[in-house]
Amino acid sequence: MEAIPLQELRKVTYIDTDHLEGRTVNLMPLWDGADWHMWLNTPIGMIEGKMVDAVESDYVAKTPAKQSDLFILFVHLMWQRASWREICPLIIAISDDFHNMGTSAAKLRHFFEFRNHIAPGGARRFAKTELEYTVALTRTVFDLLQEMICYIWKEKVLLHDAAAEAHRRQQALPKTFSKMVLDNKERPKTADEIESQYRLPRPLAEAYAATGPFFAQLRLVRDKVIHGGGAFSDIFDTERGFCVSPKVFPFDSFPNWKSEHYYNENIVSVLPWIADTIFQTIGACNRIVATFTSIIQVPPDIAPGYAIFIRGPHNEALVNLLQVHEGASPWWA
Repeated sequence: MEAIPLQELRKVTYIDTDHLEGRTVNLMPLWDGADWHMWLNTPIGMIEGKMVDAVESDYVAKTPAKQSDLFILFVHLMWQRASWREICPLIIAISDDFHNMGTSAAKLRHFFEFRNHIAPGGARRFAKTELEYTVALTRTVFDLLQEMICYIWKEKVLLHDAAAEAHRRQQALPKTFSKMVLDNKERPKTADEIESQYRLPRPLAEAYAATGPFFAQLRLVRDKVIHGGGAFSDIFDTERGFCVSPKVFPFDSFPNWKSEHYYNENIVSVLPWIADTIFQTIGACNRIVATFTSIIQVPPDIAPGYAIFIRGPHNEALVNLLQVHEGASPWWA
């Protein structure tokens, strides 16, 4: 990222330049409730350019410009409070994965709507491929998250307790999420075990432990996808949406099947399971980062009084999945 003189950054109205404290600023558009503003770094300094609208962007605002623009606490907290140079590529990577989750959901809907124009059996194969991609994508997010926390814990933290600080210096956090929350790559660790092993503050150990059971199941599914054998059996193409059997792996371990999810006595809509996979992943990022920034002293907001929103071409698909996750109908027709 190109360095911009501090006096030039002061032209960007939403930035608090007095409290950057070595962090990198993500120059995002500003929505003021009526118009867009965007500052550009040029050879003659920062200038405010004209902007009509955005197709895909993180942006700063007090309220979202569109109803489908998303507020994800992880993205907000990281850009506002923890955007050190070494961390920025990881924030971008995870945010991009969130966009890709929406794209994958939109593709499933597209395959359903055009299934009659695809070769027989083709729509089911497309759907199965998207399920495998979603599992691999969500699994990847956890290691990116852990790499981020690991760096901040090692390079940006100083504990007041002398014994805990000595332990922190001697034993770095693992860079993979599985080592952090799983014992022998299988059993989820308890909060007591995580706290004792890494001398983490209790709330942070509890945030990790709360994610362990979901992560263990996700990891198992991903490993079956990546290492052969496949994780998904038949995908059923019905006039109401893609369906799966709730009695076979991995759908048999999903605890939230409801009567309205059933197409008939044998198969259910796949959307509740997809929604749970995606939003448990996003929720884990929100929970762990929110806990971390609440108990570890990090610098104040770069853009005080504002929130960071996410806009993408497939946000609507994520919004629809969130509605399913919260109890809306899982059927497309």
